[in-house]
Amino acid sequence: MPKRAKKRAPRELTRKQRSRLEKERRMERLLIIGVIAVAVLVVGVLVYGFVVERVVKAREAVAVVGDAPIRTAEFQARVRFSRMQMQRELRFWRQQQLSLDPTDAESQTYLEYIQGNIRELEGQLSPVNALIIGEQALDQLIQEELVRQEAQRRGISVAPEDLQQEIEQFFGYDRNPPTPTPALADTAAVTSTDVLTPALESTPLPTPTPMTEEAFRQLYSTYLTESLKPVGITEKQYRSWVEAALLTEKVQEQIQAEVPDTADQVKLGYLVVDDEERANDLADRLDAGEDFQALVDELQEDEQVTGYGTELDWLPRGLLEGRLDAELADLAFDLEVGQRSEPVPGQDGALYNIIQVTGREVRELDEFQRESLGQEAFQEWLDAQQELVERK
Repeated sequence: MPKRAKKRAPRELTRKQRSRLEKERRMERLLIIGVIAVAVLVVGVLVYGFVVERVVKAREAVAVVGDAPIRTAEFQARVRFSRMQMQRELRFWRQQQLSLDPTDAESQTYLEYIQGNIRELEGQLSPVNALIIGEQALDQLIQEELVRQEAQRRGISVAPEDLQQEIEQFFGYDRNPPTPTPALADTAAVTSTDVLTPALESTPLPTPTPMTEEAFRQLYSTYLTESLKPVGITEKQYRSWVEAALLTEKVQEQIQAEVPDTADQVKLGYLVVDDEERANDLADRLDAGEDFQALVDELQEDEQVTGYGTELDWLPRGLLEGRLDAELADLAFDLEVGQRSEPVPGQDGALYNIIQVTGREVRELDEFQRESLGQEAFQEWLDAQQELVERK
């Protein structure tokens, strides 16, 4: 049998070898510690950056309305929401464009309208207009906060059920649909010898199938998860924006209700030409008693001068300013009935205006006038509140 090999006892390391080994182990430990320290530092920097970007900056105010801050996170979410809405609208118009036959002459007008909308939306979504979307989003958030504060002062609120119903109707669900109006069926003519009995049968008119509550819930859930969530918008934010829109309607209604039922109004003739000498000639002819409409017809037929004329029916000062301008409106209310103004240069100096007051009295405002003045009063109130706004 072969002899077993004898195991050799390990040789002891020399002092020099032990010293080198210890140095290598110390270097290895230091290297590991260094790697761990660098890893901890990198993680710390990433966490710090995340906290600064997502927490600190998100809580910074981009504007302050009174004592209420509009924070960066809310502003950024509103910008993303605005862009999302524009992109959805752009996709809609592109689909409409694809559904039309470009060679069909009857579709050309609608096709041009669609193409105009597409160009406008593409322009709004281009990078060069990014700041404009941001400014519009911030203006909207500021207006909504001003409205919230005014609504609180006026004791105006939106009930939860009204908010929910507004959202439902936006998605096409009506929890209380109107009852279809029956249509009378055709019947033979009734003669004097017929016995009159309730024989007319009513047939309901065909109506679209109403959306069910279950279908609404599914649609709303899909909107939250597939449209809002991917762009970082929460349901709470979306509902707060809908609530702000309802509050705006209520505040506008109250301000409009404060518009008086009557107002001082004027009725006048208005001439405008681009030549001072012609304007003076028209003024002299008015003084001589020439018919106003005859002068208007003359201006329309004269190709040598740019000008026109019109008669403005009863208008209060605010609406007259919208039709002309503040200077001419003030002038109209300073003139006596039957008086005319001297030719007044326009703001650009290229046109000359003549107004002749034909009537003035305190009159009741019609529905359109009250609504227009109400919108004007709301805008004036909104402009006056800008002193409460501090933009960062």
